[in-house]
Amino acid sequence: MRFAGILLAAGIFAGCFTEVGNADDERLLDAKFRVDYSQSAPGQPKRAALVQTASIQRFYLGVREAEFMLLDSVSNQSAEYHLWRKDSAVLPVDFTGRDPAASLPTQKVSKIEPLAMKLECVLPAPKALNVNTLDFASFADSGYIKGVVWDGRDSTAFLFALSSGRELTLAYPKDVIEGWYMKDHYQCEFIFYANRWIAAADLSYADESPDVTGRKVILLDSTHNTTAFAALTAAFTKSFNAPNVYLETRP
Repeated sequence: MRFAGILLAAGIFAGCFTEVGNADDERLLDAKFRVDYSQSAPGQPKRAALVQTASIQRFYLGVREAEFMLLDSVSNQSAEYHLWRKDSAVLPVDFTGRDPAASLPTQKVSKIEPLAMKLECVLPAPKALNVNTLDFASFADSGYIKGVVWDGRDSTAFLFALSSGRELTLAYPKDVIEGWYMKDHYQCEFIFYANRWIAAADLSYADESPDVTGRKVILLDSTHNTTAFAALTAAFTKSFNAPNVYLETRP
């Protein structure tokens, strides 16, 4: 299974991968990224109705590597494999599935017992917004989540700035990884719960800025709608299907 991604401008993200495993006894490992629009994430309280729902049109991260902790069934010793990594290269991933061209290659691993997995991601740096030249329809800055929010009355476009220069690590324990395994194939699934995230801030009264076509857009960054931006930034790391998420500043 391949996951979709947004193509980046040449030179922003590039890279290859490292195969691991024994050719005589190999298992395949795939990665899938997606946005989930259910009303609540597993294990979270269900709501009678959501006041806000989101439709995300553009959202991607860069994958630096996956650190896969294994238990070799033959030697009974732990081993650490680094997948989708070559030096400091970063590969683009798109959670919306709109562009099938950017994808991670299937990995090969030997017959092992997984202990844990960490997916190390990079948040693209957003450029400063210029409201005088902003065109939401054609907006393609990889440093922003682009979407539309519905508050029960009408819908409004929004742009949310990702945290520049930060690394996001999604950590998955053994019990989650075991759920990914089927018929000698690991189908790793990385999910972002959009409606759980957007519910962290009431955007009904957020300031709106018209783009060059007159379309109203809610800008969410360090200088626009700062209270809502702070709330959504805090909720961002809690909106993935990873039991543990770490957000760190790169050295």
